[in-house]
Amino acid sequence: MDSGQTDLLDLMRHFEIHNKTEGKSPRTVEWYNLALGKLRNWLIEQGEPTVLSGLDELKVRMFLLDLQERPGIKGPHMSSHTMYARVNALKSFFGWLNRQGYTEEHRLAKLKLPKVSQLVIEPLSPDEISRILGSINPNTAMGARNTALISLMLDSGLRLSEVTGLKDRDVHIEDRYLKAMGKGLKERVVAFGSSCQKALLQYRHRFRGEPVFFETDEFFLSIDGHALTAPALRCLVKRIAKSSGVNRLHSHLMRHTYATMFLLNGGDVFLLKQNLGHSTLAMVERYVHVASQTAAIRSQGFSPLDRLGPGKERRFSHPSNGDSLLRSRAGISTKPRGKPR
Repeated sequence: MDSGQTDLLDLMRHFEIHNKTEGKSPRTVEWYNLALGKLRNWLIEQGEPTVLSGLDELKVRMFLLDLQERPGIKGPHMSSHTMYARVNALKSFFGWLNRQGYTEEHRLAKLKLPKVSQLVIEPLSPDEISRILGSINPNTAMGARNTALISLMLDSGLRLSEVTGLKDRDVHIEDRYLKAMGKGLKERVVAFGSSCQKALLQYRHRFRGEPVFFETDEFFLSIDGHALTAPALRCLVKRIAKSSGVNRLHSHLMRHTYATMFLLNGGDVFLLKQNLGHSTLAMVERYVHVASQTAAIRSQGFSPLDRLGPGKERRFSHPSNGDSLLRSRAGISTKPRGKPR
């Protein structure tokens, strides 16, 4: 059978199986499926064939242009980050088609990744964190679990998938560290503080029930004893955002807040790379940039004018003797001199 007549849906299924067996995270596989599914739906809407022979660079560019002009979640157009991820997924797919022999060349090799806008993402403020934790009652089963969840995400920077995949045996509460399985099946050790330790102890020893199934060994469980899933945790964070009034709260913002505060508190950038599970320092540079900006805002307390103190007289002199104030502060006489002889 001519591979050019293979439908995109069949290729998507093959690509999904490949990614799963290669150890790609469920979130990554889901994102690839979403991008390719939108491409196939667009082809159907345009009355175009959905077979491989009908897919070329021009057709994909037309799809991306239409996608770019559609409204986004937070604005009139799709965000540059979403467009970057879509293009990256499509390029990965077409590169895989070429390596698998479905195509003679990489049809999207010349398609460049779009530029991403560098927006300043403000970390959660101490007041916002207080409001978030204050909206949860830690003396109930659900409240104790939710307090432990939020505390851990703010104090360790774990990804959402890493939190839900956390095993009970890997959380060493007494020694204040845990072992997390990150992207690429890379396990790392991450420490947490005493406040987080108290929240974890409250949940683990007072309110965490027994799992329904013997083989369930996840640390965080639903109220009915099942392993807490990533979609359930996303919904939970949304509910907490609404109840606390901190509507911008989401899981990655807590990771962002952890990284920024870690650096502001004197943490080492190399240790931050290890804690976040990044393979290169390039991924940590954005947090260094945000921490520097946050530190610049905090430097308001070092304002030279404000340090003069309230009630200090500030005189504005005539241009002809504009240095009189400086001269007087330096102890230099400002009285007019006599006529020169």
